[in-house]
Amino acid sequence: MQIYQNTKIAGNQTLYISGQTPNKDEYTPQNIEDQTEFVLEKITTALHEHNLTVENLVKITIYITDVSYLSGVRSKLAEFVGESKPTSTLVVVAGLIDPAFKVEIDGIAAF
Repeated sequence: MQIYQNTKIAGNQTLYISGQTPNKDEYTPQNIEDQTEFVLEKITTALHEHNLTVENLVKITIYITDVSYLSGVRSKLAEFVGESKPTSTLVVVAGLIDPAFKVEIDGIAAF
């Protein structure tokens, strides 16, 4: 059986983290790096609430509203995931729930 480089075997239990948006205390930053940081902070909080870490993430889906945001998102994601490298899907969408939002990320963690 061949295991592909970007696959992960999930554990018996999973945590599904719904799409996290880039606002905090009714504030949404303008640049993509800051928005991505807000989103990743929310994912970290959700993981920690269940005694999990980024190492438990097995899948993330990233939604961006413009392909030009890709490099900013990738740089923040690389810092966030480190060596864990969950599988990921990136989708460029026409818009998100708030026109100010440039990025949204959801995830699945296994433990």
